[in-house]
Amino acid sequence: MTLVYTHENLTLVMNMEAALQSAGIKTYIKNQFSAGGRGEIPCFETWPELWVTSEFQLEQAKEIVANIMSQEQQPDWHCKNCDEQNGAAFDFCWQCDAAKPS
Repeated sequence: MTLVYTHENLTLVMNMEAALQSAGIKTYIKNQFSAGGRGEIPCFETWPELWVTSEFQLEQAKEIVANIMSQEQQPDWHCKNCDEQNGAAFDFCWQCDAAKPS
């Protein structure tokens, strides 16, 4: 098994797990229930970790994680059709369904 993603927020780790699993990649979350130990255990040791169970799927998993992480760093965009502001992760306007400009 190889660690591919960790974050203090379990929801974000589970979202990343869902993205990998939808691509057919088998995963495992470690420290899923360790948040209650913070204070007794060093903080970073309690963060949920997403591991890929197959070495054969590791490169594909790393690519998917990198693509998702790069989307988080992109700026929000305005729809030219209805002038609505949309988050960078949206490929279509949530208000009018117009496609994100390239």
